Formats: sequence, C-alpha cells, structure tokens
Amino acid sequence: MARFTTVKGASNLYRGPAEINADNRDGYIIYLPIRGQIQLTQFNRSQLYDPHSSVLLSSSERIVHTKLGDNDTLCFLMPRSFVEQRAVRGEELCARPPEAPSTGIRRWFADTLLAFERDAPTMTEAEFIAAARMIGELSLLAISGSLDVTSSLHSVRASSLARAKRIIRNRLSDPELSPAAVARDCGISLRYLHALFRQDGRTVREYLTEERLREARHLLETDLVYVSKVTDVSLACGFSSPSQFSTAFRRAFGLSPRDVMRGRY
Repeated sequence: MARFTTVKGASNLYRGPAEINADNRDGYIIYLPIRGQIQLTQFNRSQLYDPHSSVLLSSSERIVHTKLGDNDTLCFLMPRSFVEQRAVRGEELCARPPEAPSTGIRRWFADTLLAFERDAPTMTEAEFIAAARMIGELSLLAISGSLDVTSSLHSVRASSLARAKRIIRNRLSDPELSPAAVARDCGISLRYLHALFRQDGRTVREYLTEERLREARHLLETDLVYVSKVTDVSLACGFSSPSQFSTAFRRAFGLSPRDVMRGRY
C-alpha cells in the first residue's frame, strides 16, 4: 500500500513497456483518489475518477495517468494470483466507468481502505496480512459487484487466455513472435492455445495483429522522440516491413500512418 500526494498542478504520467520491464511488477493496483480528479487510461478505456471512486488497473499493462491538478491518492497493490483466483477475467474489471461512490459497498470500501492506511503502523505483521487479505476481497466486491471464484473449467480457460494475451502484448515488438512461442511461454499446448482464441472469437494471429496496430496508433498519436518516423513505429510494433505495416494500418483504420502522425500537430 502507498499514498501519493502531488503538487505543481496538472501533469501526465506514463507507464509503458520500459517501465513495466524495469520493475517486473505483475499484479493489480487499486487507485483511490482522496483529493482531486484523475483520468486513467488502460485497455483503450479512458475514465475520469472523482475522490472516493475506486478503480482497478493491471500493473503489467500500459497505463496513462493524467492528474488534473494537485491530488492525494491511495494505491493498494494485489498479486495477480490473488485477483485471478477470485475474479474471472480480472482485466475486464480494469478502468471501468466510475460508479457513485457516496453510498453502498464502494463507499464502505473507500472508508475501510482509508482506515487501514491510517492504522496499519500500529498492527502486527500477522494483523496487517489478515487485514490486507480482507480488504483485497472487499475491493473486488466493490468493483465487480460480486466475487466469481475461479474454480470452474471456464475460469481456468479464462485465466490461461488472459495470460496468453499478456505475453503477446509484452512482446509486440518481436517480429519473430509466433503462436508456438506464446504457447511455450504460457506453458500450454499450441492446440489448446488455438482453441482458447477460437472461443474468444478470433485467431492468435488476428489478435496479435490487432494489438500491434492498436499500439502503433497510440505511438503515432503520441509525441515521443523515439518514434519520429512511420518506420520507427513499424519496427517498434514488430512489423516486418513499413509497406506491410502501412497496408494493414489503412485496412484497419481507413487512414494512413502518416495521416495519423500529421494529426498530432
């Protein structure tokens, strides 16, 4: 658990592949604004959160954190295994639209997390661990509205699919990434991997291409020094050639990469 109080007004914070690879922190984070509004973007969902509106984020995925002024925020970190043992498709709970925080379970959770942060220094290690576990359960209940314990075959498949998607998103820049490599890193058979994605409505390669194009559009729309050219974006997203990238991009978005890059200025 951590608490961050910031000053000097509005700013943008970005957690991208470099930061994710540097700290190798693979889990989930509850953000609870106490003072000031924050805008959080993840999985192509962007939401504005008022004080006491809790939000779940994945620490192993790109996060854009926009603070609109001075603020005070509580962060509660949970291991990925803790969340995925209790909630099916935990990543679908991330960056969801905020709900009214003033009543019900969300307000109860906010008040409980604030009290935990205040009283934690007086607890024994055993008390702290027990309380943190209960607060983790309460946070998932507040965000999802129910706990769907992952004991069924469906839940095991959902967890395996989520892991495969994380591996793909973390290796988008690798032009040699193949379904076989994803299956190996995920610890499952190639046949099982293909079955998981078919049940999700697309093939492994279709998902890989979609994610590469989505990441490419983000880079083209962002003023980053290391992606000053379309070729840079093509290489950063694992395409084998700029022409292949441009064709796929235009087919997906109806615009050329250069059109999107020019729109920044």
